[in-house]
Amino acid sequence: MAVVADRLFISEAAAVGPYLDIRAVGRDGVTYTPGTLPEAVQAAIRAVTRAFGLVFAAWDLVQDDTGTIWALELNPNGQWAFTPDRDDICRAIADYLEEAANT
Repeated sequence: MAVVADRLFISEAAAVGPYLDIRAVGRDGVTYTPGTLPEAVQAAIRAVTRAFGLVFAAWDLVQDDTGTIWALELNPNGQWAFTPDRDDICRAIADYLEEAANT
């Protein structure tokens, strides 16, 4: 998932096979689809991202068998170009930079 300012771009990753870490799967073995998160989780992600003074962050989250969502990492320079939202993320970054340059 990527955060740009207050915008969240949520993708769910699914791997073929019982992998704990999708990085162990070849690129063709992982699919990414648009995802959703509860509003409370979205609000918490925005708050933590802002608390660190970040405009952009890539978050890795995982949901366990009980439905609990765990934050694994917040990366201020994380990867996102492989997600379904890559074009929207790129536009959001460009829009933010354009607005910041004009204020």
